[in-house]
Amino acid sequence: MGLHDLSYRLLFSEPRLVEELIRGFFKESWIERLDFTTLERMSAVYVTDDLQAREGDMVWKLRFDDGRPVYICLLLEFQSTPDRYMAIRMMGYDALFYQELIKRGELLPGGKLPLVIPIVLYNGKTPWWPALDVADLIESVDPEADEFSPHCKYRVIDERRYPLAELERLWNVAAVLFWLEKPLEPEGLRRGIARLVELLPGPADRGLRHAFATWLIRVRIPGIGRKIEDIPENLGVEEFASMLEQQIEDWSRVLLERGEQKGRQEGRQEGRQEGEARLLLRLLEEKFGAVDARSQSRVREADADRLLEWGARLIKANQLRDVFGD
Repeated sequence: MGLHDLSYRLLFSEPRLVEELIRGFFKESWIERLDFTTLERMSAVYVTDDLQAREGDMVWKLRFDDGRPVYICLLLEFQSTPDRYMAIRMMGYDALFYQELIKRGELLPGGKLPLVIPIVLYNGKTPWWPALDVADLIESVDPEADEFSPHCKYRVIDERRYPLAELERLWNVAAVLFWLEKPLEPEGLRRGIARLVELLPGPADRGLRHAFATWLIRVRIPGIGRKIEDIPENLGVEEFASMLEQQIEDWSRVLLERGEQKGRQEGRQEGRQEGEARLLLRLLEEKFGAVDARSQSRVREADADRLLEWGARLIKANQLRDVFGD
């Protein structure tokens, strides 16, 4: 498991982030009936009947305002590309989880099972396109037979699809997380972190401050050398703001140095290519006489590999067009 997945697990171990994810990115009216004060993290390790342990992702339990339980399953595994058969995978997690609830006897009156809402957090570059229901993956053979197609739906929160302006409007730590995931310049990161400082001011926010500091320093703006041990568990708000500001300053300096180094390398490369082009034109003139304007332009605009190729052809060429392969 990579640092990104591990740091997201740390972040979503905090009930406030789970609550604000649901409140901010689910628009259905029934969300208002959830009692978020009852949020309780559950075990996500299932043991199948053949005694094979399978670990799911993160599961939270909470209740409706009438006391009925509902389970939120967060799949916190990030992929560079969408998974076409994610619905099948989620159906497998759901089935294992329901089997575990039956074993524990965590049933509703009448023996019914509680509602489970699978959620995939996705931050890939391409928009999420796979089917959101298992039934949509199954070929229809006859309308009467379609009743046997299983249904298992899940919700995708596609982080990159939310415009920055929309995320900035939300007074929500989950929205700030998605905001900071975007490819930002240092000033954009500063604005997002300033919002975090405003949202996480009190003693009750220490866990989230520590989780965000860990993610930002080890994953989002890494490479400065600061270690996990340097992040206090009991991280005060002023220390949180100061530590992240220093991290951005260090990161900005590294980016600047890398940019200057890249610029020098590109400058040296351009200088070499310009010299090679001048040399090739001089050799062409010595062998074939005056070189026409079009050929001069082709030589000046060519890359290093093409100049080398033309130089090799020049040795055996009987006329100018033999050099260019025309």
